[in-house]
Parts: sequence; C-alpha cells; structure tokens
Amino acid sequence: MPDAPSDLRKYLLFPSPNEIRDTRVLFHTRHATDLTEERKRRFGYTVIYHEAILRNLRNIGLNVTPGSDPEMFFRDLDFDYIYFTQIEGDFQGHELLVPCIAAFRGIPFLGPPAPVRALSEDKILAKALAASIGIEVAKHRIISPGLPGILDLSLPGRWILKPRTGVMSEHITFIEGEAGWPAALANATDLRHAGREFIAERFVPGLNLTVPVIEGFPLQGFPVFVERGEPRNNILTEAGKEGQSGDYRSDPYSGPGADEASAAAARLAAAIAPFDYARFDFRFDPEQGRLVFLEVNMNCAMGPAAVVTRAAALQGIDYQLLVGHIFTHSLRRQQKAS
Repeated sequence: MPDAPSDLRKYLLFPSPNEIRDTRVLFHTRHATDLTEERKRRFGYTVIYHEAILRNLRNIGLNVTPGSDPEMFFRDLDFDYIYFTQIEGDFQGHELLVPCIAAFRGIPFLGPPAPVRALSEDKILAKALAASIGIEVAKHRIISPGLPGILDLSLPGRWILKPRTGVMSEHITFIEGEAGWPAALANATDLRHAGREFIAERFVPGLNLTVPVIEGFPLQGFPVFVERGEPRNNILTEAGKEGQSGDYRSDPYSGPGADEASAAAARLAAAIAPFDYARFDFRFDPEQGRLVFLEVNMNCAMGPAAVVTRAAALQGIDYQLLVGHIFTHSLRRQQKAS
C-alpha cells in the first residue's frame, strides 16, 4: 500500500490481495466505453474524470470491465461489484436504476441504497431531510406542468428556477422580480422537458460552500471549499462545471460560514449514512450570517480537479489511495470482504 503522509493515515483502507483477485468490477458510466479525445472536447470534464477513475481502478490491480449501456443491467451480470457514476436515461429517476437492480441481483455497488440515493436526486426530498434535523433551507416550491394555474404564478423577490431532479446544474433560470416569472415558467413547462418538474427556490445571496465527506474518515476530516460561479449572482452553471466556460472556480475556504457548513454537513451525513462519499452544498450570506442548505450530491464527480479529490490531496491522500479507500470501504460494508 502506498504511503500517505497525513494525520488521516490510520483511517485509510486499501483492498487486500484476495479482494483484488476475487472481485470482478463493472465500471459503468456514460462515457466508460468511449474515452476518446474527441469525446473530451465535446463533453468536457465529465469524460476526463470517468477516464481517471477507470485508470486508477485498474492501477490498483482490479479486474475492471467498462460499460455504458443501461440495457446491460437487464441481462446477466457476472460481476462482484458495480462502480457507477453517471447513468443517462430519458426517464425521471434514472440514477436509481443501478442501486435498484444491483440490490435485486445481490451485487454490491458504489453509494447508498436507492431510497437514500433519492435524496441526492430529488432536491425537495433533500431539503425536507435537512429541515427535519434543524438545518435551514430556503423557501421553495414545486413547479410542475400539471399544477392548475402554474403559468399564472408570480412571487416577489429573487428566485432560482432549476430542475427538481439531477445534479448537472442545467436549465437554471434566475428570476429577478415578478416580471420575470412568465418567461421562466413558459420555459420550465415547455414540451421539450417532457413534463419534468422544476423547483423554484428563493435566492440566497453570498457564497457557495461545499463540504466533502468520505466515509471511513472523521465526519469533519476534510476542508470546506468555496465555489465561484457566474459573476453577476455567483450561480454555478453546467458549462462552468464542465470546464466549457470560465465561470467556475473552487478553492479551500476557512472564512466566515466554513465552520457552520462543516458542522451542518456532518449532521446530514450522520442522518443519511451509509453513502460512501458525497459533497454537501450550501449558500452562506455573510451579511446576515445565514447558512442555507441547497443539496447533497452522492458519488459526485471525483476527477483530478474535483473538490473531493483536492480535499483528500490536502490531507496527503493521493488519487489512487482515495479511489482505493472508497472502493474498499464500500465493498466491505456490504459484507464482501475476503
């Protein structure tokens, strides 16, 4: 096992020789079978981090088969563990496909069981959980094409309109006062979204703070990061996260709100465990001293530039050690240790 000069060394896990020899891994994600340079140029950072995970799983010595077609889950699955990240589907809840089928087949997999994973995919559920344990959430409501009179909705103040499900920061609309609602609602209920529900969330000015939590380590073992988005309202966008615009940057952060975010993330993590690893996202308004929970992203991006990876590196844990720890923790907690 490689060295990791860090106070967290004693918590690190790494697969045993028997676990490496006896575990056939399916690495399933959208780009797993087509990690070309052309695809990187087209889809951005997601392809880069998928390649990095596949490479490091193999560097550990694991027998890894890449897959990208969700239909394969309905055929024979001759694997001992499923490491998955991003599933593409034209139906709501597609990210729950692997947890449901893997559990039905009795195959251990990365991340939480489907009911818990739903907290990551459904922003309404996640906010309900946070509120239930005393963590503040912004005022919000569901925007559904099927709700009577929804196109007549108009609320004062500033709001963010975004899909209720999904973690890609896509289709985000900023609503500046009551005059902005008609256009925003027309866009959200457009037929191209195929009936997808949105969430309207009262805008909280200030900082984007995110807290990585990796199970097997102390809940507050990793630093808080601040994420900077588009310049006007500091909103994180899909293009920025994918590296296709200059509207995203993240750095370690220890200023106002960091301690509060770290403590809130620890409370949330304890409430939803087990989940292997996740990042908990907040907005912090320095003027009001107000921390508001936004969402949790379980099994989020874990490429070389990702917050989870960089937080571990600051503690002396390199990429391969991080992949090895998460894999081993996940495998063993599902009673597959040799």
